[in-house]
Amino acid sequence: MGKTRRNSNGDHRSLYKRTSISRTPDELIKRRVAINETLRKKHREQLITAKRFRNLSRHEEFESAGEEEPEDEKKDENDEDISPYYRLNVYQVDGIAKDLASDDRNLRIVAAQYISKFVLEPAQALIKYITEGDCIETLNQMLTSSDPEEQIEAAQTISSKQSTDNNIIVHLLTYLFLYLTDIAAGPYDLWLKAVSTVPYLINLLDSENMSLREIAAGALGNLAAEDLGDMNDEDDKVRETIRNNGAVKPLIRMLDSTDAHLIQSACFALANLARGEEGQLRDYFTNGLTDKLLKNLDTKDTATEVCWVISYLTAVSEKFRESIMEKGFATPLVKQLTSLSEKGPVVLPVLRTLGNLVDSEDYLKILAEQDRFLPTIVNLIKTDQSRVIKKEALWVLSNVTSSRCTEIIEALEGLNVIKHLSELVARGAFDIRKGAAYCLMNIANHGPEHLDKLAHKQLLPAFLDLVKSQDADMIRLGLGYIELLLTQSPKGKEVIDNVPDCMEALASVAPAPDPELFAFANKLVDQYFGESPDMQE
Repeated sequence: MGKTRRNSNGDHRSLYKRTSISRTPDELIKRRVAINETLRKKHREQLITAKRFRNLSRHEEFESAGEEEPEDEKKDENDEDISPYYRLNVYQVDGIAKDLASDDRNLRIVAAQYISKFVLEPAQALIKYITEGDCIETLNQMLTSSDPEEQIEAAQTISSKQSTDNNIIVHLLTYLFLYLTDIAAGPYDLWLKAVSTVPYLINLLDSENMSLREIAAGALGNLAAEDLGDMNDEDDKVRETIRNNGAVKPLIRMLDSTDAHLIQSACFALANLARGEEGQLRDYFTNGLTDKLLKNLDTKDTATEVCWVISYLTAVSEKFRESIMEKGFATPLVKQLTSLSEKGPVVLPVLRTLGNLVDSEDYLKILAEQDRFLPTIVNLIKTDQSRVIKKEALWVLSNVTSSRCTEIIEALEGLNVIKHLSELVARGAFDIRKGAAYCLMNIANHGPEHLDKLAHKQLLPAFLDLVKSQDADMIRLGLGYIELLLTQSPKGKEVIDNVPDCMEALASVAPAPDPELFAFANKLVDQYFGESPDMQE
């Protein structure tokens, strides 16, 4: 027989209050350890018994017993992919909604806490309440409450254990935005719904409570971080909305703080909001941002986040690139590159910044004067580095090797860059081979004396593999290399003669999808057989 449905108003909170909310870091750690141990034990048991029987769902358990599953225990079938702990049903979410709208201040706080906890892996019922119900509107009302007891005390510090409605709500919004990318259908609607909180969050940036300012900046940064691709410009509109509501100026002011966490959160928001056209970023260039970034660039705890801001701005603004180079950013940037080069992905924003800067011949020469710049870049492409770092370093190096300055190319050759690049072209992953091939072609195009330094017997088979690929850029690189051998190297034809499938590779280039590549390949066949005056005698 099924269980009776619970209707008591005083009992509805027991539907979702499964555990108490921990209020100290130690309690949170202990709780997480306990949950993980329980899950590990369950997974081990399931692994052992999997060969004998399949675990039944709760619906199947009731069905096999000839009973109907109680209404207040039914779960949405779309919640099967989330942890059982977070599978709130409609009745449980209704209980939270009632408490969030309660006249009792303590109940509102507890309900907000529970939403922030369960939104880590939101059930369909909770997503529906947030996106279609009055959840966000209720939170906005709490943020602007006129009740003195619900306002932040001016003297409240980061270490304070007392909680206020504003703290809880902003924490909740931060959780919502932070976990958007992990939700399937709900994230876009939830993210779009949360845009209505932007003015309230911006007001909190000037709060006297540093903890609240940090959380508000983080929430705005998460809102601005959404990337919907080229098919939808809603993310660009949201970033513009945040900028137009005046977020940039108070975020820049936060960089004057001595609190590293506050600076990190401000930089996180500023970096994501910097994704736009230069004309949309006027507030970045009129509020003393450059000097504040330079000051914090030399601080270990804030350097990485500062570099993210610089990387986005150098990508869109020549004015900003000129400003930071005039103010002496070259030395601290190379210092951070050297310091972070062995610490994993934290070096990425520095690499992107430098890659944007070396696109200019003048800026490249300034950076190349720094003793550790070129050696560190070359070291990052070696095989003991992670793929993502090598790919980024190869992009920087491709910009460096496209320089017209022969001295820079010779300096790279002195660092055995050709050897390292050749190994990557021969044995690297697809995108790594492509990046390394660009660098080698740039070096070879500086003249026959540089082309002849390449190990052609090793490289030609690798470039022929590029010709046989289905990627137009890769095919073009491979054909370009063969052309250099035929037209610029005295022993180029001899190298080709010793690789029997070279003509077969050229013949594999089809008219589709690029007729120009097909014509290019045929031209090279003619050159090989001596039907072109461009070929070396």
